[in-house]
Amino acid sequence: MDEIITSDQGTLEYSKKLNSELLQPNQISQGLYKCSPLAKQLLAYVIADLKIMKWSNLNIETYETTFKTSDFVKALGKSRIGAKQKDLIKSALVELQKSYIAIDTGKKFETFSWVTHAVFSDVDHKINIEINHHLGQALVEYKHGFTTLQLIELGRLQSFYAMRYYEIALSWIGKKGKEGNKKGCWYFEYTVEELRKTFQLGENEYSGRMTNFITKVVKNPLDEVNEKTNLTVSFEKIKEGKNVVGFRFNCSEKAASVRITKETDKAQIDEIKEINEEQAELEYFKSRYPEEFAEALKLVKQQAELPFGDSFQIAYEADAVEILKKQGLK
Repeated sequence: MDEIITSDQGTLEYSKKLNSELLQPNQISQGLYKCSPLAKQLLAYVIADLKIMKWSNLNIETYETTFKTSDFVKALGKSRIGAKQKDLIKSALVELQKSYIAIDTGKKFETFSWVTHAVFSDVDHKINIEINHHLGQALVEYKHGFTTLQLIELGRLQSFYAMRYYEIALSWIGKKGKEGNKKGCWYFEYTVEELRKTFQLGENEYSGRMTNFITKVVKNPLDEVNEKTNLTVSFEKIKEGKNVVGFRFNCSEKAASVRITKETDKAQIDEIKEINEEQAELEYFKSRYPEEFAEALKLVKQQAELPFGDSFQIAYEADAVEILKKQGLK
């Protein structure tokens, strides 16, 4: 066992030794924390646009982003910003600065505050958020592990539990089609106690009948994930005798994007990226504006010079997206 040196310099050196390991994106996804849905939506929006800022005059590096308040509100599906909406956003900013994420690897338990500084400017109609630098690099990598569509989907979910299931499921996607999983499928397992710990449930929250726990903490959130995102997640009960002790979560994607691998020809990378961006944009408009998209698609087909048929569906859908974009929908 290492000896903790009590001198100021020795303690500092020992502290650095303890903190030498870099956080990994999956540790963020599977971390222990709890916040309101709006705070989680705000956090997802920040991560989607997180930038590394290098301040040469101060010789420091920060992780932050600045965005229009109206853009964030629109991302939530709201059309306008009222006084109540502003107050809710300000409360969410305070909450993020007060709340923390805990990383428990079994060998080390660490806690980190999410935000170190936030500004809500009514004059500029903008919000600036600086993320705790200890989390910064891991969140940049976390961001790269998500497509634009996935971050949009995460922010659109209303239930905190649904948001957590969504990001946890994606953190296990590396097992897809491997280790006995069927092609395009993967799974992860949690005991009841692990779920309670992950969702930071209080001792008395859903501590009664197991059917209530399953409905509120498992079934309802997964229903929302399946309805609003590109994932399908089902669950199976794990029992010891008659008692439910855990759950197996079976996952698959509804529409897989084209993957870029080490073997991908360099000349194809830009083309694949463009295809994936177009697919993400299409799925976004189809899920966010289903009625408007259906009407635009109907109009495109009526005006099409090409013969009607499924073989031209992709072209029709792309034209429908352009119509919605011209209407100002984002």
